[in-house]
Amino acid sequence: MADTKKKKAAKKKKAGQSELPSRRERILRSVVRPSLLLPVALIGAGVALFPAFRTVLPDLSTRPEYQLRTADIVIPDPPRWIPSDLASKVLHDAGLPEEVSVLQPDLVEKIHAAFVKHPWIQAPVEVRSSVPARIEVVFEYRQPVAMVEVSDGFYPVDDEGVLLPPGDFPPSELDRYPRIAGMRSPPVGGLGAAWGDARVIGAARLAVVLMPYWEEWKLKAIDVPTRQRADQKYEDLEFTVTTQGGSRIIWGRAPGNNHPLEVTDEKKVRRLKDFLAKGKTFDGNWEININHIVNEITRRQLTSRDRPR
Repeated sequence: MADTKKKKAAKKKKAGQSELPSRRERILRSVVRPSLLLPVALIGAGVALFPAFRTVLPDLSTRPEYQLRTADIVIPDPPRWIPSDLASKVLHDAGLPEEVSVLQPDLVEKIHAAFVKHPWIQAPVEVRSSVPARIEVVFEYRQPVAMVEVSDGFYPVDDEGVLLPPGDFPPSELDRYPRIAGMRSPPVGGLGAAWGDARVIGAARLAVVLMPYWEEWKLKAIDVPTRQRADQKYEDLEFTVTTQGGSRIIWGRAPGNNHPLEVTDEKKVRRLKDFLAKGKTFDGNWEININHIVNEITRRQLTSRDRPR
């Protein structure tokens, strides 16, 4: 009797186990559900039929609200030294037509590439597109600070010695900027690239310091030092400034150097202001040294031996 009961219990237990779903069956049941399969099927159908849908959908790019004349692209107001037709030249060189659609997939990238490589434009450049059709390009213009005098003419540069388009400056504009003299080597890079000589960078930065006083003090040129070696460091470069009256101002090292014995640019300018306030002038072939640590300023008469040949 006891054996019969045990056999019935074992058979009942085995039957119960067979009724439980296996792990594989549980996974299939959780995945294969109508609520999950329907979205998957719709997505798959959409991907498969999208090329066909495109042939029947209307072309919105031709609608008036998406059309824009490239002449209407908005850029920052150009300062006096920037050609008035800069935007049209940039877009023409990029090969863009007179009218575009703001829905064109690569339009923003093309406009960005066209502006960012122009020498008058300083990165970063941001292109903003919106509807109704409007495109705005945001950037800053490079500012000329000096004219580098070389054997074949004058080359404008910004405060980092980047070469700017000389053809955009009429001869009447040349005298508006400080002149950098003494350069014998032409620029290494092209338009929009650095000159490739630390002396031009130093002289350009000095021009920024002296530009507010250039005409008032009747300054003539910033003379770069003679290149002593190929690896000459920026911190070791020392500059002089010649005046229209024939004097030579010993300025010293270029702005931005960290030499412990160098007088600051602010102090040098103040010494020159005090010098002129005392009734003295830059006329008369004087050498005026404003770079003393102790004595504020000294001067001596230049002789024929001091003047360059």
